[in-house]
Amino acid sequence: MHLKRSHFLNRILTSICMDSRRQRLCRPGLLMFKIQSIILFLALFVQPLHAQVQKNQVTDKKISRPAEDPRWGQDSVYNDEQKSAPVRHLPYQQRWHHFIQILNDNDSYTLTANDGYYTNGLKLVYGWNSSKDSANTTIHTLEIGQLMYNAKNGSYRRKEELDRPVTAFLYARYGAQHFTANNSLMAWGINVGTIGPPALGRPMQQAIHSLFNMYTPEEWDYQLNTEIGVNADFTWSPSVSLSSSDAPVFRLLPVVAASLGNTFTGASLGPVFSLGKMGINSQTIFWQSHINGYNNESFVYFYPEMLMSFYNATIQGGLFRSDKGPYTGKLNHLRYRQTLGWMHSGPVFNIGLGLIFDSRESKTQWHSQWYGRIQLGLNF
Repeated sequence: MHLKRSHFLNRILTSICMDSRRQRLCRPGLLMFKIQSIILFLALFVQPLHAQVQKNQVTDKKISRPAEDPRWGQDSVYNDEQKSAPVRHLPYQQRWHHFIQILNDNDSYTLTANDGYYTNGLKLVYGWNSSKDSANTTIHTLEIGQLMYNAKNGSYRRKEELDRPVTAFLYARYGAQHFTANNSLMAWGINVGTIGPPALGRPMQQAIHSLFNMYTPEEWDYQLNTEIGVNADFTWSPSVSLSSSDAPVFRLLPVVAASLGNTFTGASLGPVFSLGKMGINSQTIFWQSHINGYNNESFVYFYPEMLMSFYNATIQGGLFRSDKGPYTGKLNHLRYRQTLGWMHSGPVFNIGLGLIFDSRESKTQWHSQWYGRIQLGLNF
């Protein structure tokens, strides 16, 4: 059965690549490796363990809510409802205080022949809350990541062919999400990183292409020059109640964000529309606050946003450098981006899938782009 499915997927991907003009760019081997690795991981590990945890969660004993539940002891009706409900065992009764998460953005996930612009992003996040913080008002995160940018195609050999600057951004970040008494989010973070050769874009992309017998990226000879950057970011999302229900099917999250630094300076504004079982701001995988929650989540969401960019070193080169590099672009100050995605958060594991459209970051780009996102996480 697995061999038949694999053969079927290979035939689909091969048919996508039949156009000889795109054959060099299409990468069925790489696509199949990513897709089948994720499917295998979910089939062998996530689903069975998640099902076992779900099975062990409910018994016929009376519930004993932990002290961290902010409504316990304050709402008599809520207390009566919880006393008559089944008990929830580990992990929701003894909640986790740590999580790790890996996020990967890549244009290959769209199953097209595109291979350029924001072509790959890899982020590893470790988060925690304090067991001494009974109200669970703050989530702390440490993150390391690399964002990789090419021109429309990574095989260009001449500078005249480029339509976007070539670089990577390698960084480390600390962040904190604070949740107010009415469940509004106030988040901030600071990152230190670099563009240019120390960001390791060339060796990373060449190693991946060599491993999967793909074309050799040629355009890194024209990458931007090195500059270390320090950037701060801020996010505010007020709590909005559209229903009297404690678990509404539809939620609206207004989001205002801004960044300030010599690598990225700008702002964004947009609403998040979710449909399904999504927790409140302080208890949802969307804001990486799922370790505060008692219930599973599974929801689809749509996030359109307008972005105002004032400076972007991956387009314009280092802010404090006079020699920015062989090729720089022209910043598109106002652009549109949208994300359509699905997220699921269970007692131990969480997963997210997204499809992102992003209009041109540089006015020199031939066109806008689509890319996909996959995230996997573990609570402990």
